[in-house]
Amino acid sequence: MAVLLNKLSMMLRSVLYLTLFLCFCLSLIVLDFQATPAGDLEKGIHTDQIISNERRIGPFKLNEKEFTVILNLMKYQGASNSFDETVESFSIVDRKGEVHYQKLFDVASGNGGFAESIGIWAYALENCDRKVFHYESGRLKESTSKGQGGVGLIIYYGVTPSAPCSGVSCQVFALKEERLVPLFSPLTVYGEIYELSHGSNPNARILFDGDTMRFGVWTGWFEVIVPVKVFDRLKVEPLHHNLTFNYDAFDVKVKRRASEKETFVRLFDYPETSSIPRHVIIKKDTKVEFLWAYTRASIQSGSTESSISTDAMPWLMVRIDDNEGFVRDAEDLLALGIHPAG
Repeated sequence: MAVLLNKLSMMLRSVLYLTLFLCFCLSLIVLDFQATPAGDLEKGIHTDQIISNERRIGPFKLNEKEFTVILNLMKYQGASNSFDETVESFSIVDRKGEVHYQKLFDVASGNGGFAESIGIWAYALENCDRKVFHYESGRLKESTSKGQGGVGLIIYYGVTPSAPCSGVSCQVFALKEERLVPLFSPLTVYGEIYELSHGSNPNARILFDGDTMRFGVWTGWFEVIVPVKVFDRLKVEPLHHNLTFNYDAFDVKVKRRASEKETFVRLFDYPETSSIPRHVIIKKDTKVEFLWAYTRASIQSGSTESSISTDAMPWLMVRIDDNEGFVRDAEDLLALGIHPAG
């Protein structure tokens, strides 16, 4: 009888130990599940909803060579709360399929779509027509030299959503020893890139005079229009340089809201705070013209990004009725009807 009781006791202990072991294993499984990051679980769900496809832009003819821009797109099926398509990467290939350049983007997906949408646009670049002068029969005559087609390729980068004047980027490519190479890292301006005119075909754009592009640099009050040479090396091309005060002059774009009340501005004769300003009355019907912005523009070039910037507060040359001069301080800009934004 005692032997039977001992065997029964051993069996009960074995069952108890086995139960405890199973409970312990189950708790480990639960803990492991709880420790799995929510992002990993969501990623799996999102992966099932994302499909990839390809889109081609071109071909572009550059010096008897043809290149195509291939976009690798990601499509989020059933996106509801955010963007449903974005560029994951792109490459530039020649007619033989050889890759000359490629770029990969970080793509973030949220709950119901992509967090942002990356867009790519590409065009061939052409020179603008130029006026040339030559002697014919003893007289100086003017003629037009037609621009060259296909001197480079430009890539525009766009990101949505983005606030106004928050930054736009482009990159120019050219042939160097049979290779199509970027002339600089993506060039970003906090403002806008002025649209180039249509070229010889829908996939081409014509550069501005001097083989330049125009970038509108936002100062917080107005826009300074900076022409930049984009071939060989980035170079700012101002309208003129003021040797006395070491400023460059640029075209300017200003939005003005005329005040209903009479006020005045301090109008400086020179772009220098030490000069003595005149006090000029501003009325509702006063004619105000914005002539140029005097500032120093520069380009910072890095391995991953280049950018254009100007002085934090450029001098603004204005004509108020028949009075010309310079303003810069916030109180004078406000008196002219210019308000900060961005």
